[in-house]
Amino acid sequence: MGKKEAIDPDSVINDFFKYVEEYRNASKCLSGAENTLFPNQQVRGLLIELSLKTYLCASGKVSWGHDLTALAKEAMEHGLELDKKDHTNVISNTNDIYFRGGAWDSDYICRYPKPNRGTMVTVTPTHEMVDDMVEKIINQANEILATRKKA
Repeated sequence: MGKKEAIDPDSVINDFFKYVEEYRNASKCLSGAENTLFPNQQVRGLLIELSLKTYLCASGKVSWGHDLTALAKEAMEHGLELDKKDHTNVISNTNDIYFRGGAWDSDYICRYPKPNRGTMVTVTPTHEMVDDMVEKIINQANEILATRKKA
């Protein structure tokens, strides 16, 4: 894979904020719908991914990749405050099916479902759990931007 070109975080942050709101709305729409495990997890995983990338942009960094655990670690290294409940119950549990594919041994299982994949027991966060955490992340991103504007 080729080298990623450098992108100025300030040039993309408004797009990230917009996409977070769009995926928050999509997650809310899917919430409670029957037989939508993979679509729900894909939307919620992408929502978490975008919120973490929004925070990183606010911190002055554009980050690549889809591993929610790695993105959360990187964001926390840049000052993001997440409690253990958010990290374990939301990010790690979503990442198990959104990025790693859990026991199916298939990355991106929500995006590229396999036929005859069998069954797996998984814990998935609700829309409300994801939305509450995303709100915290976005609020912290906005705090960073407000501080940067004052400087």
